[in-house]
Amino acid sequence: MPEGDTLRRLATKITDRFAGQVVERSVTRDPRIATVDLRGRTLLGADSYGKHLFVRFDDGRSLHAHLLMTGKFEVGRASKEPEWKRRVELRLGDGRLTGVQVPLLGMLDTADEHEITDHLGPDLCAVAGPPDTGVIVERMLREPDAPLTGAMLDQRNAAGWGNIYVHDVPFLMGLSPYQPVGTVEALEPVVDLATALIRVNAERGPQNTTGRRLHTDERWVHGAGRRPCPVCGNRLEYRDADHTPWHRSITWCPECQPLSPDESGARADVARARRLSGLHPAWKRV
Repeated sequence: MPEGDTLRRLATKITDRFAGQVVERSVTRDPRIATVDLRGRTLLGADSYGKHLFVRFDDGRSLHAHLLMTGKFEVGRASKEPEWKRRVELRLGDGRLTGVQVPLLGMLDTADEHEITDHLGPDLCAVAGPPDTGVIVERMLREPDAPLTGAMLDQRNAAGWGNIYVHDVPFLMGLSPYQPVGTVEALEPVVDLATALIRVNAERGPQNTTGRRLHTDERWVHGAGRRPCPVCGNRLEYRDADHTPWHRSITWCPECQPLSPDESGARADVARARRLSGLHPAWKRV
């Protein structure tokens, strides 16, 4: 599933390419927007909130999309995807905007966008600036028994983190993904680093968590399966989405990320995180 940084870059790309241009051709192949015709409408720009995308037009309406696991938007050339996959196609003066296999599409009044986002936590990639760490921590602690990874994935706490950050940030901090969030002695460093990483990656492009080869999508344990731990060499553990309480897959190192008993708690190892990823520009914001 695309994360908040991906959606922020997409919104910026759409705005930079098409803002102020008139829709010359409008095709919809999704029953939820089958009667929508945007011909003659001017595209004002696009914005994102967490994992939600809003494309705004001069008639006071917005095209709302959530990409889930399958969707994407192509910006520029005509799509080569089969027609049945192209749920919405807009031709403008400087190219085409095509929503491919987008599972959630709808039109709403721009003034009502908040009805989609009111239940969400702060937008981690907001253009206005980073969210208040204290607010996010307070929201996460409303369910103290929730595992750390589940609390980070819960978009009601903070909108935008996905699998990449909930794999790699706990790994960097030496915290088990299963550690009850209420037993983590200090959540602030975890939230600060995860926020800085996603915001820097939203600005730079690649989803990099290591600080090495910053022009690439290099990560620590996300996508590593059961390979050896890149730090201690022990075998990583992997659980698929059917075998985690938060219903998403997880990879972690039991040696580097031990689960501490509830009564003793756990503390984020900031020194470890800085040692492993200190070259990442995100550290300038932590």
